[in-house]
Amino acid sequence: MGYCSGRCTLVAVCGAQLVSVLERQIFDFLGYQWAPILANFIHIIVVILGLFGTIQYRPRYITGYAVWLILWVTWNVFVICFYLEAGDLSKLAGFIYACYVVKCITEEEDSFDFIGGFDSYGYQGPQKTSHLQLQPMYM
Repeated sequence: MGYCSGRCTLVAVCGAQLVSVLERQIFDFLGYQWAPILANFIHIIVVILGLFGTIQYRPRYITGYAVWLILWVTWNVFVICFYLEAGDLSKLAGFIYACYVVKCITEEEDSFDFIGGFDSYGYQGPQKTSHLQLQPMYM
């Protein structure tokens, strides 16, 4: 019979976390939001440090990993509850949606059409005001 110590279990947990966060990172790269990509990158670094601390018997790294893991799980539980609109988080969702609407309204819009040039949003192309031709000047 095999016996897995606490150290062996922590190495297995770190390995599983690395695999899952790398999969999540791949799917986040398919999107357009950069905050989850940066958060996943930081999580990968902390998990690697926790793995290093476990293998090399570094208690500070393991403590830092444990604190990060508590924050990471708390954040993920909050995100899950937020998307499921559990409890009073629906009020928070309304506030965030209102901020998004205000951002969309105040955002400056590009009016360039790649096929037809500029749209007719008040832009008038250069117009000749006189019939004078420009002559080259030689020095």
